[in-house]
Amino acid sequence: MASWPFSDDRLRAMYAGGRADATARRFARLWAAVFRLGLMPRRWVTLEVAGRRSRRVTRFPVGMADWHGQWYLVPMLGEQCNWVQNVRAASGRAVLRRRRAVRCRLVEVPVSQRPAIIRRYLEKVPGARPHMPVGRRAPLADFEAIAPRYPVFRVVPDPAIPAARAPQERTRAGAPLSAPSRKRHWWRWILGGTVAAVVLIVLAAGIFIKLQPAAPALVLPTAHRSAPMGPLDGTWAAGSGSVAGFRVGETAFGFSNDVVGRTNAVTGTIVIAGNRVTSATFRVSLTAIKVGGKTQQQLARSLGTRDHPTATFTLAQPVMLGPAFSSGTAITVTATGYLAMNGISRRVTLTISGRRDGSAMQAAGSIPVTFSEWGIAAPRGYGLLGSLANHGTAEFLLVLHRNTAAHTG
Repeated sequence: MASWPFSDDRLRAMYAGGRADATARRFARLWAAVFRLGLMPRRWVTLEVAGRRSRRVTRFPVGMADWHGQWYLVPMLGEQCNWVQNVRAASGRAVLRRRRAVRCRLVEVPVSQRPAIIRRYLEKVPGARPHMPVGRRAPLADFEAIAPRYPVFRVVPDPAIPAARAPQERTRAGAPLSAPSRKRHWWRWILGGTVAAVVLIVLAAGIFIKLQPAAPALVLPTAHRSAPMGPLDGTWAAGSGSVAGFRVGETAFGFSNDVVGRTNAVTGTIVIAGNRVTSATFRVSLTAIKVGGKTQQQLARSLGTRDHPTATFTLAQPVMLGPAFSSGTAITVTATGYLAMNGISRRVTLTISGRRDGSAMQAAGSIPVTFSEWGIAAPRGYGLLGSLANHGTAEFLLVLHRNTAAHTG
């Protein structure tokens, strides 16, 4: 299967343990549809075979190797390949489809004949190379070493098919599996080319979305921590390393990912007395939020940053920290406060993780945000072509330092 947009490591990860993940299955369905049109080079076909358990037709996009006047199929995953098990369960009976269906019997080749065919397969099917332990230019001896693990099937047209239903077969290397004798209808080529173009556009859009790296959620750092230093009571201010932002789901052509914005423009303080947070106020500059390192005008319009450039969170009631927090143990607490954005303030409840680390204190959490509740304009959607969710998550990681000048203890 052709999978050129992915790195070799990503391709291998898509078939971890010999099983295709959701992304691999999605691309397999797309390529199977493209190959069935018959507009790709003639070695690319869709293999149809009965499932060994379900008995329903299963479809696999495959590339064939031509060798000494015959066509061959080689599974890039070796014995673990799903279609190999199905073909064996079906006693080799299968259909290869490229504009027309060609009923075939796939005959397994002895191990001694496999090495040269496998090498030819790697030469002609680039998508298989990351999955096989030898390079396409390796000596034949290397292919002899792996041949027992990689079955090879010779494609033999089934003579039992009536001539009226089966296209004529040519057995010379490089010949198409199907050679229609009737007059070509060019409108079919135009229609097929249009469909193929649409499929490839969908594929490219999906690849673009899936390959966009979404920043991970903001959580407490996992780096080495130091024992707490100094008293806990007092005023603590957000400092260097604090970050806040949002996460909104994005979909296009059935593919999904997250749009993530981040900013370090976070200010504010908390006051701790008697092992509890008595007050807290934090501000985030919405105009400083960037998505993928760039300022987004659509974001500014949706959040109304021209009139309301800052989001503010204010604690509504004290939060108990517990005795374990003073010793440096990470804790999780529930807090209630008011989130003000776009000129609207609403009461929210959130879960916060916190701990002490040397002379600093860290806190991380998130707040679910339904856009309509803050009067935020819903992102414009384009149906199947692409859309953003009408809700998201506000995230934050605060690195706080005790302000000795404002000590309250």
